[in-house]
Amino acid sequence: FRQQQASGTLQLEVEVQPGKCWQRVLIWYKGEITYGGNKLIDRGELIRTLVQKFKPEYTQSIEGWLIQQLVYPHSSRELLTFLVQRQVLSWEQIETWAQGQVVFTLEQAISFAGKYRFSPQTEVDFYHRAEGGGLNWNQLMMTVNTRQQYWSKISSLIPSIAAIPLPPTPAMLAKIAEVAIKQHSQKWFDGQKTIVEIASVLDRDPLQVARSYAQWVQMGWMHTQAPIQGGGDISLESIVPPELPIVLSVDDSPIVQTRIKRALSDICEVLLANDAMSALHLLARQPVDLLLLDVTMPGIDGIELCQTLRRMSKFTQLPIIMLTAKDKSYDRALAEMVGATEYLTKPIDDAKLVAIVNQYTKGGHIQ
Repeated sequence: FRQQQASGTLQLEVEVQPGKCWQRVLIWYKGEITYGGNKLIDRGELIRTLVQKFKPEYTQSIEGWLIQQLVYPHSSRELLTFLVQRQVLSWEQIETWAQGQVVFTLEQAISFAGKYRFSPQTEVDFYHRAEGGGLNWNQLMMTVNTRQQYWSKISSLIPSIAAIPLPPTPAMLAKIAEVAIKQHSQKWFDGQKTIVEIASVLDRDPLQVARSYAQWVQMGWMHTQAPIQGGGDISLESIVPPELPIVLSVDDSPIVQTRIKRALSDICEVLLANDAMSALHLLARQPVDLLLLDVTMPGIDGIELCQTLRRMSKFTQLPIIMLTAKDKSYDRALAEMVGATEYLTKPIDDAKLVAIVNQYTKGGHIQ
C-alpha cells in the first residue's frame, strides 16, 4: 500500500482462536496510514471521541454545534482545523491519539493469523496536522517492535496479548487488600474477555493493563488463559498442561518470536527473551527443556551465549537449536564447535521446527 501510494480502507479479520475473531480497520491515504481502530467511525464519532478524551468539559456544549456542522459537507480535516483554531484540541493531541490507535491495531494484527480486504474508498479524511498527511510508517513500526519486546518480557506471566483473565477464586480474593483491585477483578475477569477487550472498554493501553496484570499474577491475585489454538470445546481447567515441555526462544525480532510461539504453542510452553542477558536471567530461575537461539543478536550473540552455557554443568545436556539466516558450512561448523545441537536457517519452516522440538523433548523432559 505504501509503495503503490494507495488510498482506502484495509479491513482485518484477526483469528484469536477458532470461532473468535477481532475485526480491525486501517485507513490509508496516498500510501500513509491515517487511522486505525476496532471499526470505521464517521466524522461525528471522531470529533466526539477526541473531545471526550482531551476536553470532556466541552462535550455537552459542542454537541449542538457538531450536529449543525454535519448537515454541511465539511471534511474531518476542516472540522478538526476549526477545533484547533478555537483551542479545543491541538494537532499534537490529535496525532498522539491517532498514533496510539494505529499502534494498538498493528500489534494486535501481527500477533495472529487472519484475513484482510482492501477497499479503495473511505468516508473519513482524517489528518493529524494542519498541512495534512498521515503517520510515519518507520516510527510506527519502531514503536510496535519496542512494545513487542515489553510483551515478551512479561510472557511468562501474561502468555499472550489476547490472554483471558479467569474468574478469581475465593482464595485469590482473600489475598487482595486493595478494594479497587478486588472490585476490578470481580467485574472484568469473567473467563470470556481478553486483556485487549478489557483495555478497549476502559480506554486504556493494552500493554499498560497487561503489565499491571503481570504484577497481580506474581502476587497470586489472578491467573490467565492463553488463547486456544486448537478446535473443539475446551474447559477452563484444561489450559496448558503442566507436563508440556518448556522451550525458551531467544531472538531480538518480535516478528520471528511471534511466529515461533504460534508454531509451537500446541506442543509446548514457549518463553521469550529478546537478548542474551534476559535469557541468562530467565534460565537462572526457570528450568527449560530446549533452547532456540538466534545467532545474530546485538551485544552477546548466539554463538557466545551457546559457548557460555556449555561451560556450565547445568546446561551441558540442554538441547540448543541455533537459528540463523546464514547457511554456509563455516557457520554450521562454528555452531557445532560451541555445542549447538541442531542448526536451522531462516525463514523458519514451521513443520521442521515442530519436528525438531518434538525430537528433543518428550512429556516435559529432555530425551
